[in-house]
Amino acid sequence: ADAEAGSGKQPAGADGKPGRASKKEVYPAHMRAAEIMKGLKSGKLVSGTLHMLKNTCYLGCVKNEKEQIMTVGSQALNRAIEGDEVVVERLDDSQAQVYEAAAKQLRHGVGSSGQDLTEADVTDLAKEVAQEKSAFEGKTKGRIVSVVKRQIRELCGSISPLDNPLPRGIESLGEGQRIFIPSDLRFPYMFVEPPDAATDFEGKRVLVSVNVWDRYSEIPRGKFIKTLGAVGDVNVETQMILMEHQICNDPWTDEVLACLPPSDYKITEEELKGREDVRKTLVFSIDPPKCEDIDDALSCVRLDNGNFAIGIHIADVTNFVLPGTALDKEASARCTSVYLVDRRIDMLPKLLTTDICSLRANEDHLTFSCFVELTPEGEIVSERFAKSVIHSAAQLSYADAQSHLDGEIEERPDITQAICDLNSLAVKIRAERFRKGALELSTATEMSFELDDETGKPTNLFVYKSYSTNKLIEEFMLLANQAAARFTLDMFRKTSVLRNHLPPKEKSMAEIKELLRCHGIEDFDYSNNKALSESLKNLEKPDDPFFNRLVSVMVTRSMNEATYISSGDVKPQMYHHFGLAMDKYTHFTSPIRRYADVLVHRGLMASLKLQDLPEGMADKSNLTAQLEQLNYRNRMARWADSASDELHRFLFFKEKGPITAVGVVMRVSQAGLSVAVEEYGAEGVVELSAMDWLVLKESQAAHGRPLSPYEGISVHIFDRLEVCIEADTTDNRHRKLKLTFVSLPKAAARLGDGAALGGEGGLGNIEAEETAVMQDVGA
Repeated sequence: ADAEAGSGKQPAGADGKPGRASKKEVYPAHMRAAEIMKGLKSGKLVSGTLHMLKNTCYLGCVKNEKEQIMTVGSQALNRAIEGDEVVVERLDDSQAQVYEAAAKQLRHGVGSSGQDLTEADVTDLAKEVAQEKSAFEGKTKGRIVSVVKRQIRELCGSISPLDNPLPRGIESLGEGQRIFIPSDLRFPYMFVEPPDAATDFEGKRVLVSVNVWDRYSEIPRGKFIKTLGAVGDVNVETQMILMEHQICNDPWTDEVLACLPPSDYKITEEELKGREDVRKTLVFSIDPPKCEDIDDALSCVRLDNGNFAIGIHIADVTNFVLPGTALDKEASARCTSVYLVDRRIDMLPKLLTTDICSLRANEDHLTFSCFVELTPEGEIVSERFAKSVIHSAAQLSYADAQSHLDGEIEERPDITQAICDLNSLAVKIRAERFRKGALELSTATEMSFELDDETGKPTNLFVYKSYSTNKLIEEFMLLANQAAARFTLDMFRKTSVLRNHLPPKEKSMAEIKELLRCHGIEDFDYSNNKALSESLKNLEKPDDPFFNRLVSVMVTRSMNEATYISSGDVKPQMYHHFGLAMDKYTHFTSPIRRYADVLVHRGLMASLKLQDLPEGMADKSNLTAQLEQLNYRNRMARWADSASDELHRFLFFKEKGPITAVGVVMRVSQAGLSVAVEEYGAEGVVELSAMDWLVLKESQAAHGRPLSPYEGISVHIFDRLEVCIEADTTDNRHRKLKLTFVSLPKAAARLGDGAALGGEGGLGNIEAEETAVMQDVGA
């Protein structure tokens, strides 16, 4: 711990009041080691790891195995940054208000357009688009009193031009100093001393590591490491994204490669022993086009009793990834494959992901199957699991399967019949899920990019197209996952891997209800998932599908994040998955790309007495630690995916120049109008000058002031307006879009019926399992 004199009971400043009056001490001193030990022993203090809300360095949550404590503002954070191991002191309401008041007074520094925002303003803006916003609400508040261990990590970003304004409280730079601006908004600006401080770093990306941060400095000092390359170079920018989110893309070690079967691997007779031979049954896969890592395939056979024998066949990855091997350890560290706009970072070597394990057509493959007998009404008669071997007859895209479903393909009538039967069952299963309260929520509009073959830069973008066959796959993946949860939990009550999703926080949903009230919608019930599902259905506007999806997006972002849990760590009532309205749920269907599924497969094998439960799963503490790693790595993978999408959208607008489009207001705040533009999948804040606009947050409206250019114009939440979208390069982070108000469209102007969310990305069926809650919730 930092051995600093003083107790630091109040935010630093003159007379102990919030502010920056004192030029000697900017932050409270950290506690001495003896005082910390005493406080930890008495329970007054708590130790844990600090994690920041995405897109801000002013709101963090200190987490340990037992509790979570929220820290608000730079004074309460007291020089701690993302990933640090810290000690935090709980605050009562009156103490917390002092620090929150400081956050409302202290200046953030230079915004993207020079707007002087407070720390509270920046935090509010971050909450608008936070993917895990709910995790930072309703928690005990605290202040950090010591940084026990600083996480040493390298950060990517830019050097601020010498003629740029300096951050808050910094009057001048020392000799050889420059300001480093991390591209990851969870980290503060830093002082750095490049080898040649006079060098023009304009248009360059650099690498810096955090060094020290004493209480007399507004911002930390970093160590300049190297120049990475040019801003806008796709490879440089993507490498930054991988580093920011700690995505491992290192070459496979010799030890890992030694665990793989030979490149000319063929299934052996020994491997076929004890497996059900399904090779004579019609089996096929349905995935996005060009999907290489095919986890799942389906079969559907009509039985003499009128029922259907369904086979959900999943790649038998655990046949090749054995517990405790170097390959297994590497997969357990990576936890998940990562999908970016222009590349895929695999959890396992390609020999497995795209060759041996991928369920490609016209080849025999080892699988782990979930066999379910269903009535014509979609009711489960029986379900069981078994190791198997299949021979896939066809590798279909969603569009191909849809053509079969629509009767547009005459070849292979057997496949057409199977798809029609599966779809008929899926429709009924889905209706029953929603009758029980399942939620159909959405992420923001998902886009597909066309990339230049030489530069890798986007030349066009368009909304993904989704088909009925997307939902077909979704239902059967959910069916198998739910069955796997039931099966393993029956055998291993304390060490089963489950996926839970807690109900949303009251405060989050109350905010949504108030926003809808400002739009004239009074009846919004979120008391349980069934009530919420009905409310979302009732508020739909038949002539305005984008409004329907936008509300769904807003509700999704207010949800808790779905997480992996060990069944022995929580009470059985905590197993529930709120978004899917399921009492028990897990992940079984994507072992090529998710380590959680590998664990579930091992649990199933132990349940079937095919092998013992591996030591790492039988040990409750080891399993809990692995699941925490899974949750963190999955979150980073989602953020990296989002950052890659953001980067390519930025590069598109940078090449195309300003474009005017119609957007919809999602929220009105003092910072401006939060606007979503479906056509380009873009979101941003249209800043409103206080000189020109009167903003009424309570009624979610903004009115042009008399004598201003906007006199007579009023904008309300969910109104459509024309905005100009352009690449914003003013904040040196170079991934943001700038939206400016143009006008209100004519009364008749509408977006039309829009295009559906979801569809043909490169993610296989990983999203299809849980479109109901989508990736913003991470369900």
